[in-house]
Amino acid sequence: MWWGRRKNQPQRVEPFSIGKRLEFDVHSHLVPGVDDGASNLSESLALVDQLVALGYRGAVLTPHIYTGLYPNSKSTLSAPFAALQAAVKERHPMFTLHLAAEYFTDEHFMQCIQRDDLLSFPVGDARAVLFEMGFQEAAPNLDEAVFELQLNGYQPVLAHVERYPYLVADARALGRLEDRGVWLTVNAASLAGAYGPEIRTFAAELLASGRARMLCSDAHGDRHLQALEALQTDAAVHRALEAGHLDLQRQIP
Repeated sequence: MWWGRRKNQPQRVEPFSIGKRLEFDVHSHLVPGVDDGASNLSESLALVDQLVALGYRGAVLTPHIYTGLYPNSKSTLSAPFAALQAAVKERHPMFTLHLAAEYFTDEHFMQCIQRDDLLSFPVGDARAVLFEMGFQEAAPNLDEAVFELQLNGYQPVLAHVERYPYLVADARALGRLEDRGVWLTVNAASLAGAYGPEIRTFAAELLASGRARMLCSDAHGDRHLQALEALQTDAAVHRALEAGHLDLQRQIP
């Protein structure tokens, strides 16, 4: 695997249970057959099994909602989510699932905000909404989307911030998002080296500084949960957990 081959291996510590420390995974594609994640119920359950084995007590499922590519909605997602939830309840009665979404920041997203037709997830008293952008350039409606989310009582949460080259290169642009109250998240696979040393270094810096508020699997398949498993000996992740930088994930009911 890529984390076993990468250079400049991070400092290691004694293995710890990443799931017991984080409690909830907040970004995954486990709803069966709706996007580029799990393609059927059996695959979904196998991924849930792995989260349980890692010590997690629950997961927020965030299928893509992306006009023209993954035209999902509350109505299209409710039935496959309910089927998975029922199967998980039978298999792992104490494991909690929440249905949310990973919204692409486009005009359809704006319409969902304006109609108050959003899939959110609870973090303490906040109603959090996960969104993403294209990897080549920032969404032209980014500022408007953040403003409208907050105006309507939602907490904006940006997916895999370390994977946007324009934010990696522009500290001020990233700082403006933080100043506006956007929660930043990083992916386990990035920290494990899946996307190269530059992205891994940036993700580690966000984690160490406390700017990254959540560490997510973004699980589409086994490889992403294997990345989580690999991070159970990562000193940087251990220090972030000890510092309380990732405590938001523990506030999900």
